Amino acid sequence: MWWNGTFSGWFFRDRVGYVASAVTFGVLTGVLAPLLGTAHLLDVALVYLLVALIGSAIWGHRVGLANAVAANVLVNLFFVPPLDRLSVQEPENVVALVLFLAVAAIGAVMFALLRQQLLVAEARRWETATLLGLSQALAHAPNPRNALQQFCTTAARGLRAQGCAILRAGPPWSVAATTGNLELAREDEAMAAEALRSGSIVRSGRAAAASRTTVGSALTFVPLPGREQGCLRLIGHLELPPLVEEQHLLEVLASEATLSLQRARLAEEASHVEALNRADEMKTALLSSISHDIRTPLTAIKASVESLRDGKLQWSAQDTASFLETIESETDRLTETVSNLLEMSRLEGGATSVHIERVGVAALIGDAVAASRTVVGQRKMDICVEEGLEIRADYTLVLRAVINLIENAAKYSTPGMPISIRADGAGRVVRIEVGDSGPGIPAAELPHIFERLYRGSQAGRVRGNGLGLAIVHAMVRLSGGRVDVVSDRSGTTFTLEFPAVTVPV
Repeated sequence: MWWNGTFSGWFFRDRVGYVASAVTFGVLTGVLAPLLGTAHLLDVALVYLLVALIGSAIWGHRVGLANAVAANVLVNLFFVPPLDRLSVQEPENVVALVLFLAVAAIGAVMFALLRQQLLVAEARRWETATLLGLSQALAHAPNPRNALQQFCTTAARGLRAQGCAILRAGPPWSVAATTGNLELAREDEAMAAEALRSGSIVRSGRAAAASRTTVGSALTFVPLPGREQGCLRLIGHLELPPLVEEQHLLEVLASEATLSLQRARLAEEASHVEALNRADEMKTALLSSISHDIRTPLTAIKASVESLRDGKLQWSAQDTASFLETIESETDRLTETVSNLLEMSRLEGGATSVHIERVGVAALIGDAVAASRTVVGQRKMDICVEEGLEIRADYTLVLRAVINLIENAAKYSTPGMPISIRADGAGRVVRIEVGDSGPGIPAAELPHIFERLYRGSQAGRVRGNGLGLAIVHAMVRLSGGRVDVVSDRSGTTFTLEFPAVTVPV
C-alpha cells in the first residue's frame, strides 16, 4: 500500500516532490548535456518527459506541472541551439518545445488523476478491509464479553494506535474493555465527559499522567452514539492511508463499539435471567424430590410423639424405647437431608471459602477413615497409600469428599465385603481411589451419577436424596481436582485426582 510500504507518509508531500525532482533534473542535466549536446534532442526530450510524468504519478499534478515547465526550460537551455539561452534558432524547435510542454502538462495532469483514483480506491479498500476484519473478529468471539476485547485489539491494530479502550459513562467512569491495563485518571474522565457532552471527537496532545504506558502520547476520545453512554479512547497518533476520512471512520467504529456494548449488556441480562430460571427450576425440583424425604421422617416423629403422649395407652419400656429410637433415627435422617441441602446451596452459590494448601494424603485418608467408622462399623477397609504423597487442595473439602465416598461405599456395597482405599502418584497427579464390591452401576446411569437429585436403579433399597455424589463432585471441583467413576458387576470405584506438590530437588 502507498501509505505503509517502503516509504513513510512524509515521502509523498509536495515539498519532498519538488526537492526530489530538482535533484533528479540536476543530475540528469549534468550527465546528459556534456555527452549528447544537441545531437539527440528527441531522446533527451523523452527522458525529461518520463521524469516529469513519474514525478506527477508520485506527487500529484502540482509537482507534475512544475516538472513539465522545468523540463521544457532545461531542454531549451542545454539541448536546443543556441545553448544556454531561452531563444530558439529553428522554427521547428519552437513547435517541438511547445508540443513538449503541452504533452508534459497533459500527461502530468492525467497521471495525477490516475494517482488520485488509485489513492481513493486504496482508501476505500482499506476501510472495507478494516471494517470487515473487525466484523469477523466480533463474529468469531466466543461470547459478547470477549467480543469487546476483540474490538479493542482489532481497532488498535487497524488504526496503528498504541491502545484502544471502551469506556462506560459514569460517574464514575469504568473500563468495559481495553488492550492493556488502564486506570482512568481525572483528565481521562473529564475529556470523555466533554466528548460525550459535545457529541464530537475530543483530542489531547498528552496522555494522563496516571497512565504510565502512554505518557507523552496523543489521546482521542470518540463519543458512542445511541443509548449506550460511553466513549472510545484511542492512544497515539492514528496512521491512516491518504484520503481516508478519519472522522467518518471513527464514527463508524464508535457505532460498532456501541453495538458490542449493547450485546454484552443483553448477554449479561440474559445470563442473569437464565441463572434465576435455573435457580427456580432447582428449587422446584428440590421441593418435589425431597418432599417425601422430609415429610416421611416428620410423619414418623409426630406419630411416635403422639403415641408416647397418649395417656389412654400404657406402653411397655420396650415400646417406649422403640418410639424413642424411631424419633432419634428419623431426626438424624431429617438432619442429614437438611444438611445436604444447605451444603449444596453453599457450594453452588459460592458461599464456601476455599483455602488451597499442601495436604498430606496419608494423614487425610487416616482422618477420613476415622470419621466414617461410625457408618462403616466393623467392616474391613483395605487401605494402601503410597508414602510421601502431597497434593494441593482444600483439606476440609477433600476430607469431606473422601468421607462421603467411604460412607457411600458402605451403604451401597454388598454387606460384609471390604472397602478399598488406595492412593498413588503418577507424575504431577495424585490419585485417591475408593472402591467397593457392590452390584455396580449400570453403564447407562454412569454419565448421570454426579447430577443433583439423581438416584440410580440400584439405590432403591437405601434411603437417600440424590445429593451425596453431587456434593462430592462440587467439593472436588472447588479444590482444583476432578472425580471419575468406573463400575462393573464386581463393584464401583471412584477416583479423585489432584495436582501433586512439586518438591524441589
